[in-house]
Formats: sequence, structure tokens, C-alpha cells
Amino acid sequence: MTALIQYAQSLSQSAGKTFSQGEIFAKVLTRNDDSGRHGVLIPSDAYSFFPNLEIPDPTLNTTGTFEAFDSIDGTWATVAYKYYERYPERRITRLNGLINDINNAPRVLVVLKAKHSDGSTGYYIDCANASDGGRFDFVFKLIFGDQVAAVSGNFVVRPVDSAAFSADAPLVELLEQFDIVKSRGWIDTLRAGDTGIGYTFETLLGIKENNDQVADFKGIEIKCKSIKEGEVIGATKINLFQAGPTWSAQSTARERIRVIGRMGDDGLYACYSQVTTTPNNLGLLLDVNHPSSKIDLRKYTSDLGYWSFSQLESRLVEKHSRTAFIKARTRKVRTTAQFFYEDLVYCDNPSIQRFIDLVSHRNIVFEFTLSEQSNGSVRNHGYPWRMIRSAFLDQLFAFQIKLR
Repeated sequence: MTALIQYAQSLSQSAGKTFSQGEIFAKVLTRNDDSGRHGVLIPSDAYSFFPNLEIPDPTLNTTGTFEAFDSIDGTWATVAYKYYERYPERRITRLNGLINDINNAPRVLVVLKAKHSDGSTGYYIDCANASDGGRFDFVFKLIFGDQVAAVSGNFVVRPVDSAAFSADAPLVELLEQFDIVKSRGWIDTLRAGDTGIGYTFETLLGIKENNDQVADFKGIEIKCKSIKEGEVIGATKINLFQAGPTWSAQSTARERIRVIGRMGDDGLYACYSQVTTTPNNLGLLLDVNHPSSKIDLRKYTSDLGYWSFSQLESRLVEKHSRTAFIKARTRKVRTTAQFFYEDLVYCDNPSIQRFIDLVSHRNIVFEFTLSEQSNGSVRNHGYPWRMIRSAFLDQLFAFQIKLR
């Protein structure tokens, strides 16, 4: 049994519960984090860790609440989860006063999301302050590992039973390259439009643009996005991988496009269609079949094919086994966009269950890109699985850690 599991068990036992499994969020607090007035800023990467916060109108502040056990005081408390439209950002407040800044001592907030042996779930909050006699060092190293500095703003989300973080040679090299780019300050975009933020960074690293099915940098996929929630950069769909279905019936491509597509004015069939768990205008839909561990492709009630969970997991791991999220501040100088590459969050341990959940909520979609040619052949641009916004991509990973 690992020390982290024992730690999670002790938090659950303090509330009279038996820990079964779970995950931990921890953050080294900044000067602007406190227990009440400002609250603790939650990085956007960790939104999926916390209870869902409904934001009916993004132009208005919103407050939600959830119950959590305060392991310092040994009592259940109601924690406020707030959205501030001005920035925009999310924070949690009504926390234990131990996390408040005392003589500029480093502080860490820990939140455990636990599943109990009786099937229930619960949130547990712990914290440590470097002025409290050494417990900060114990808690920090237990959760972050030995290779991460206690820099304010650094955070981690990890399963309780996961291995401690360790940086290998490719990741060390990527961090070195990131530091070089960051040291340059504001950089003019090398391409107009939303894709400029990623294209510019990868070009500076010497990565050539490609559509390969493998990761970008020595096995590490790179995804760039804007630092602020709500900004438009990265709001377009992104490709995850290509994977066609196992078809239920043997047929030619021309026969198949007549089943799934629609005839145009030129008498030729085409199917450029996004498919989700809700039937589209062609009657095509995805049906998540948990008992059979597959996603079925249907047209109305007719079965057309399927993807096994194992097939999708294989493609997911092949393309996204490791991903570095590069976050940049953005501005315009006259007519030129500029980026300041500021943060790097490293993710691994992609989860097929998280992928399936995102499909179920229509945040991951499948697309047909087929067209019949005048000579009778069918042109196929691929079978892409795509995420509707890059903001959801970090939700694929069970392990996330801010390294810069």
C-alpha cells in the first residue's frame, strides 16, 4: 500500500468513511489565494475535478456550493464555488483559515474526491502551511513528488493509486525548450487565425506541421491554448485521432455512401456529417453500449457498425498517451497577434472511460467526410474523432501537473 493511499484512507476515516478509490487535487497557493475573501483560484484544467458549476449567463457572477469534510477542524462544511465574469475565473471559498498567508510561508491546499466502500462519494479538504512545523514538506512531496518545486501556482490532479511523477529525457528537453521560448517574451504570430498560437510555438521548436497519427515532440503531443477561460482561441474543434467503424455488413464504398449520405443536385451522394449521441438530420447517431463495451453506429434503428472500447483506447493512447498543454497570454499590436507562452501543464494516463463520458455528453463527436466522384469512386477524407473545443481536452487525462 502506497503512502498516498494511506493518506486518502486517513482523510476518509476521519469522517467515518472507508476509502475505496479516488483522485486528488493539490495546489501551491499564490498571494492572491485565501480562505474567504478572494478564495482559491481553480485552474481551468481542474474544472472537471470539482462538482459541475452551472453558469446560466457568462456575463454574470454565479455561486454554487458543495459539501466537503474539513480534515483540520474535523467537521463537514459547505464550500462556495464561484464564477467571476470579470476575469473570467472560478474560485472556491469558505475554507479553513490555515491556508491564509502567514509570513509569506508556502501553503498547499489539498482536495480529495473519494469513492467509499458503501458506494457513496465525498470531498475532503486538507491544507498545510510551511510555518506549521514541517507538515507542508510532507504533504507536498507526498502528492507532487520529489522532482517538482513548491512554486506558487503549481498544481496536480492525480489518481490516488497512480505512480509518483517523474520527468524522463523527452519531457526534460521539452521543458528546456519551453523556457527558451518563454524567455523571448511577446512573440509575433507566424500565422493568422486561431491556429497561430500552436503553429507559432511548434515552429519555434522546429516541429514541422503534419497530420501524422503520432505525437508531436518525441512522443509528447503539444496543444496550445489561451490562458483565460472564455477567450475564442482554441474554441474550434480539434482532431483527436482517426478510427473508422467495424461495419456490420460487407458492401462497397459506393453502396455504403448511399445508405449514410444524401444525393446532391449533381446526382452524386455525399456525407459530410457530424455524428453524436443525438440523431442528426440524416438519422445517424452514436449509441454508447456499456454492457458490450462498444459504441454503436446507427441510422435511426438500423445498426451500421461499431467501435470497440479497446479499439478506441488503443488509438487514444497512440496519439495522446502524453500531452503538454502550453498556455499563452494573447494581445494585438496594431494588426498583429502576439503570444506570451507562460504556463506548461503536463498530462498523461488517458482514460477510455473519460473519453466515453465526453462522447456521451456530445463533447467528442465522430465525423463522416465522404463524397462520390463522377467516375463512381468514393473519396474518403478519413474517419476523424474530434473534440468540439480544446478546453475539454485535459478532461481525457487522469494525471495532470503544472510544471511551469
